[in-house]
Amino acid sequence: MFSPRTALVLLLLVAAAALPALAQEEGLDGKIRDKESELQRLRREIAEQRRTIAGIEAQEKDTAGLIRRLEEEARLTRSLLAGLGEKEELLAAQADTLRRAIDVNEAVYRFRLGTLARRLREMYKDGTRRTWQELLGARDFGDLLQRWKFLSLIAERDAGLISDVRERRAEIERQEAEVTEVLHEVSVSRREKEGELGRLDENERKRRRALADLRGRRAAHEKRAEELAAAESQLQDLIEILEARRAERAKAWGEYGEADFTALRGRMTRPADGRTVRPFGKYTHPEFKTVTFNTGIDIETRPGSPVKAVARGRVEYADVLPGYGDCIILNHGGGWYTLYAHTTTVFVAQGEQVERGSVIAEAGGGEVAVPLHFEVRQSKKALDPAEWLGR
Repeated sequence: MFSPRTALVLLLLVAAAALPALAQEEGLDGKIRDKESELQRLRREIAEQRRTIAGIEAQEKDTAGLIRRLEEEARLTRSLLAGLGEKEELLAAQADTLRRAIDVNEAVYRFRLGTLARRLREMYKDGTRRTWQELLGARDFGDLLQRWKFLSLIAERDAGLISDVRERRAEIERQEAEVTEVLHEVSVSRREKEGELGRLDENERKRRRALADLRGRRAAHEKRAEELAAAESQLQDLIEILEARRAERAKAWGEYGEADFTALRGRMTRPADGRTVRPFGKYTHPEFKTVTFNTGIDIETRPGSPVKAVARGRVEYADVLPGYGDCIILNHGGGWYTLYAHTTTVFVAQGEQVERGSVIAEAGGGEVAVPLHFEVRQSKKALDPAEWLGR
């Protein structure tokens, strides 16, 4: 067994060695708070990305935007995972520091408890002796004061020793509870990491599916653009044939149509009720950024609503035209033509004469409404119908 003096020296050395650990614990607390603040910011950004992604998925639009959001979420999630790993390391270091502090406090506690035990044994050996008995044994007044002072110091020392033992025990219990809390935080952090890793895997699967869907739809869009280009070429050839036929017929029988088609410019009635959803001219696809040219206008109208001739003329074509669906072409004389595409029920036949306002078909529809495509042409040249339709 160590002597009391040796034990005290050892205790002081242990306490001195613990001071850096205590300072380290305070530094770790600050680092953990800073790291948690950074993690909270990342969690908020990830939550915002996930809300945006859910909105895009619900609308089933903008696949390219969805992919960008998924990639941004993945980047933020990887940052969160790295931050959680760093936080775990800080928490582990804090737990080690607390354990060392507990070891020091337990050493001090055992020393103080041993001192208190020795003090109690000494008191037991001396027997129960009251304070007034010690004072009555004084030789004179000076000895009385000395004895009173000595007994007060012993009482203070004993009270301080008892208080210190209790405080040390309470501090050890507090630190043990803190270690338990830190270990719980480590466990929570690990569970969060596992959840985010699973989310990251799901995110990657979604991104691959969206990318495959985007590529498929891009291929379909490009194919559709090629088909429209081919359809426009076929339409040009058809109108060239119709124009040659019109010229021959005009020589023999004259023409049937508007006496002055150009007079309709700016006051032509619309072929169907509805708003223009795609105007004449160049169109850049919002998702694929491909550029196509619309040779007419597309009118969003109720499926089955009437489609009317915008001028007097002859039906030159009433059949399916690749890329245009059920299509009607009216010859208005003088090389002027109008085209009505994506109709359903057609009420006229080739060669039939129609008047302005005559119902010639019904607007396209079915389960998915298809806009009515309307064109104005001077021979093979497509003109902007918006300049012809009345306001």
